[in-house]
This record gives sequence, C-alpha cells and structure tokens, in this order.
Amino acid sequence: MKTLTDKQRRLWEFILGYYEEYSQFPSYADMQEEFGYSSSNSIYQHLASLEKKNYLTKHSRGNYDIHPTKRSQLEGFYPGIPVRGRIAAGGMHEAISENLGHLPVEIYPEKSDHYFALIVDGESMIEADIRDGDYIIIDPREPNDGEIGAILYDGETTLKTIRKKPDGITLQAENPAYDPIHITPGEWEQVQVFGTFVGKAWKKGGNWGLIFRSG
Repeated sequence: MKTLTDKQRRLWEFILGYYEEYSQFPSYADMQEEFGYSSSNSIYQHLASLEKKNYLTKHSRGNYDIHPTKRSQLEGFYPGIPVRGRIAAGGMHEAISENLGHLPVEIYPEKSDHYFALIVDGESMIEADIRDGDYIIIDPREPNDGEIGAILYDGETTLKTIRKKPDGITLQAENPAYDPIHITPGEWEQVQVFGTFVGKAWKKGGNWGLIFRSG
C-alpha cells in the first residue's frame, strides 16, 4: 500500500476490518467516530482519494464499496467460480483453454471451489436452454445416463446429453438440426470427461446469479 498516505492507509485498514466483521461498508458516522473527526469532510476527502487510487469504487453520491481489484485483501476472500474456457455446443471444438477469469458468484462455502464454468459456443443444446454465449456451471464428475456432459473426444471438446446403451454411448444434441454421435464402449474409455452440466450463471442489472438444473 505504498501509494497511500498514512491517514489513507489507516482508513483503508479500518474499512477492510469493518467489512470482514459486518459484511458491509462502514457509514460516515462509523468512520468519523473511529478517527475522531469533528466533521465528515475529512472522511469524504480520504474516500475520494481511495477511489482515485482504485481502492474503492463509487456507486452513487457518498456510496462506496471496495474496488473489485482490491477485494483479494479481504480475509477469506473468494474470487468466484473459475472460467476454464470455451466448449462447443454444435460441432466439435478445440481443447478447452484455461484461465478466462472468474464469475463473481459463490455457491456455498464448502463447495465454492469445486465447480468451474465454461462459455458455450453454438446452438446444439438450445432445447436444454443452453445457448451460444451462456456461462454454464460444471461439476467435475462423470455424467449419468441422461445428464449433459462436457467431454474431450478425438482431440476436441463438445457438450452433449449422454445416453448410455449396451452397445456404447450416444452423444445426443438437444437440437434436431444436429446428428447424434455414437461412441463404442472401447472408445468411451479414451474419452476425457471434464464434468457434468449442473446450472448456468446469468447477469442482470450488473449483478450475477446462478440457476441450477433440477432433476
């Protein structure tokens, strides 16, 4: 925090501690009382400086929050669900790339780092309400019969409903314009399973949320 003055640094540390304890930004009265200022003007000036230095972000007049790039300084900070790459919902796609950032959502603490997200390319799963550009949530386990799996097959990735049969596996699109892909039991042993589709992330009004698949 070398870019902060002494007073700014002390205010910043107070804001972090308050946020960790109460899960909200302190009020002007809280900060004024903590530092013994006779008016809120000094607090306002320090907050404005912290905003200019990208420690805080301002939502409206007098309404601040911790800047997204500084939230990692919070104790127990969870950055969100990692976005591991893109996956095809159409034809096959090159292998999944990694590290496309994080979705700013949390499932529940003991499972938050278990899941990951992929960005969908294509429209082969539209009847399962999975569309081009969607962020889908993946549970890294093998899909059961009838579940939607994210797999690597023959060097390329795809997202399809998995139909398990005695003579092999069918990768079934959820769009009649796409033909199913049949894989023999021996071929399935060579398939890399990334995981099972369990839900989607959505963004509305600047806020992210999650919806999970039922059943």
